[in-house]
Amino acid sequence: MIEPVNTRLGLDGKIAVVTSGTHGLGLAIASKLCDNGAHVILTTSDEDNVDLERAKTVLAGKPGSVTVTKLDIHDEHSVRLLLDRVKEERGQLDVFVHHAVSPDLTPLLNIVEPLAKALVDGGRVVIAGYTVTPVHGVIRTLALEMAWYKVAVNAVVTTVVDNGPMNIDPDLVDRLAIKSPSGRVTLPQDIANAVSLLCTDEAAWIQGQVITVDGGLELLERWGETR
Repeated sequence: MIEPVNTRLGLDGKIAVVTSGTHGLGLAIASKLCDNGAHVILTTSDEDNVDLERAKTVLAGKPGSVTVTKLDIHDEHSVRLLLDRVKEERGQLDVFVHHAVSPDLTPLLNIVEPLAKALVDGGRVVIAGYTVTPVHGVIRTLALEMAWYKVAVNAVVTTVVDNGPMNIDPDLVDRLAIKSPSGRVTLPQDIANAVSLLCTDEAAWIQGQVITVDGGLELLERWGETR
């Protein structure tokens, strides 16, 4: 008899913070982490009850669990208080995912020490966003600083995401899908899968990388080729 393959990623019991986690890529990432048994702390910067209720519905009944807290990532004091509270209430922090809804990543540079100290040995920091977000310089700085604390820092980016009926420009998504070597545009779940893989024990030696998840679309643009 063939034994079923265990597809879990070994994230059971991990404590993760996902900023701006009630919508978009943040919610997809939170959902994937919850699927793999992590407890996810979603942060939201506004009082959008529609996003919040939708997030609770999406995440209900998963192997992991979720709590929601309000946070302005640009408020350094509030971020420090959140990190302290997580350590006090949960005993540890394993993963910090920053859903980059703004191109301004300087707030992350202001919390290097408290973030590194909140994360246990082997902790992970992942920035998730779009290729237009200036992640390379920030990733290099964070990775060098946090390596001393045995924390791995990476980023996952994409050119465009297919959000289904919520697409701002459906025609653009269709054109890019035809152009893509893989035949479709990136889905939020594709980003979530890559982020989750970076949080596994096996990915511990990946440090300071910006990983583009787009099914090969960028390869065509880089080399001036058409499909």
